[in-house]
Amino acid sequence: MATEENPIPNVDAEEIFQPVEAFRERFRQAFHDEALLEFERLREAAQVDEEENRATIAELDEKQRQLNNAASSRNFYTWLIILFFLTLAGGAIAALYPFFSEASNVDQEACLAWGGGIFLVSLLLLFLFFPLRKKAAKLMELLTPLVQDLTQQSWTQMEPLNQRYDWELLPRLIRKVCPMLSFDPYFTVGRLQELVQDFDLPENYLDETQSVLFAQSGTMRGNPFVFADVLCQEWGEKTYYGHLTIHWRERVTDSEGKSHWVTRSETLTATYDAPIPVYGKYSLLFYGNDAAPKLRFSRTPSSLSQAGDGFFDKMRKKSELKKLKAFSENLDDESQYTMMGNEEFELLFHSTDRSSETQFRLLFTPLAMSQMVNLLKDNQVGYGDDFTFQKLGRLNVLIPRHLGGNFSLDTDPRTFASNDIDKAKSFFLAHAEEYFRAIYFALAPYLCIPLYQQIRSARTIYGYKPGEASCEWEQESLANYLGEKHFAHPDSITRNILKISRANRRGQDGKVDVTSHGFTGVPRTTYVEVWGGDGKCHDVPVEWIEYLPVSRTSSFHVAEQIPTDLGAKVQPLQGEQRTNLDEFLEKSGLNRADAAYRRHIFAWAIPK
Repeated sequence: MATEENPIPNVDAEEIFQPVEAFRERFRQAFHDEALLEFERLREAAQVDEEENRATIAELDEKQRQLNNAASSRNFYTWLIILFFLTLAGGAIAALYPFFSEASNVDQEACLAWGGGIFLVSLLLLFLFFPLRKKAAKLMELLTPLVQDLTQQSWTQMEPLNQRYDWELLPRLIRKVCPMLSFDPYFTVGRLQELVQDFDLPENYLDETQSVLFAQSGTMRGNPFVFADVLCQEWGEKTYYGHLTIHWRERVTDSEGKSHWVTRSETLTATYDAPIPVYGKYSLLFYGNDAAPKLRFSRTPSSLSQAGDGFFDKMRKKSELKKLKAFSENLDDESQYTMMGNEEFELLFHSTDRSSETQFRLLFTPLAMSQMVNLLKDNQVGYGDDFTFQKLGRLNVLIPRHLGGNFSLDTDPRTFASNDIDKAKSFFLAHAEEYFRAIYFALAPYLCIPLYQQIRSARTIYGYKPGEASCEWEQESLANYLGEKHFAHPDSITRNILKISRANRRGQDGKVDVTSHGFTGVPRTTYVEVWGGDGKCHDVPVEWIEYLPVSRTSSFHVAEQIPTDLGAKVQPLQGEQRTNLDEFLEKSGLNRADAAYRRHIFAWAIPK
């Protein structure tokens, strides 16, 4: 069933067989134009007094500049005062030194003259700098509340615009430019079941060391996909250091041939390596397609994709190509790998573990190989060869590096909030365009393959129904959005991996059990033998932390449809403006810190 928010996927949308060229020649400018129109629409609807805001920002910038200058002056004079206090003390010591020294060759008059001069000059400068520092501090006292008031005033002026951004804004813009892409309002149980049952997504693909931070599902020409930001925990090593000072006596002979005892000391240092939990984020993309349903292969990024035409680069390519040919001609192993005519594709894509040469050739036609090579070599329009690609039968898994790091798939509208109308526009356009570029080129490896766009799932028109239950991945991301502080074990000293363990549905309200997996730290001491300069081994104590797992199961509630008595229009929990969700929170005895509204789902945790 289609809705206004999730229309029926346009399966007749234009196919994209040249993703790099299409983005450069058409989509980049088209998206910029749509983003600009969207911002102008939001600005017009918000009715922000732009001239008043610009005047406020101009005054705020000026007052902030004055405040920064005053702070710099105060700090400068503070250091000068400290410096001349030191010279004052030094001058006093120098002037009085002859009167306390027992040395007979000290020139009392010179010490008194120089020391007294330094003392008087320092004292004079202190009298000069103290008022200047006081003046700068006083100016800071006057400017600080003005800056705070102007800042608050500018945010109040921009509140009508900041409240109009929504979670679906970026997916909506992408769909306008690329009708072949359709995004779900949120990741539902039905969409997850489709990927699991029809495309063999393992239900336990993300284990207890991985937690979904954000998930965006949808379809590309009717075939389902899901992006996911994943928090993962692995084990690393930390080196701990311990020290022990030893003393011993040695009998030595001096230059005159006499022997005597001397006391020596040495600080011994020992190290101990112990495991430590390490946390990181990565992003991945699942895509279901019935094309070549029994084919399995994998490939990882290759540095050869960015190799030039220099002598050494040509030698590297030639050497690698020679290895591929030898591997292809080897008939003694079980590999079915046979090189295709496009040697550059074989060299750069470098997938030698394919399970079926027939189905691989069905997938990678001459056009597909040509476009894949263009994608891998391009790092101006797109991101170049930055993705790991696995085909596991009907399921395709892609891990693009450019989606990791500081980039987030999260479409949180608070990202766009600003107190400056001009900066709001420039940031909105820049962020939206980079988001579109990142999503587009994450999908680009699939767009390079014509067969993926020609074969559609049996469930081409997926029946999304408003209020359908959210799946575990979506609920996991909601738990992370609420914050692990609500669910963490009290003894945990590390980050926590949140995993959904059970969801009980009662109508529209669902109680979700979430288990947090963290680690507590137990102090340990290990003694490491170190050879000392005294010719003996010593046990050097090294203190370290042993990380032991702790877990805690608690719960929170989700509702995919807000109760009707809250009104038809639901606004997000952001900014200072009161929304209809606040009324629901008050009735339930909750506050904003324990609740979140995101992508048509209301979630709230019961305070501890």
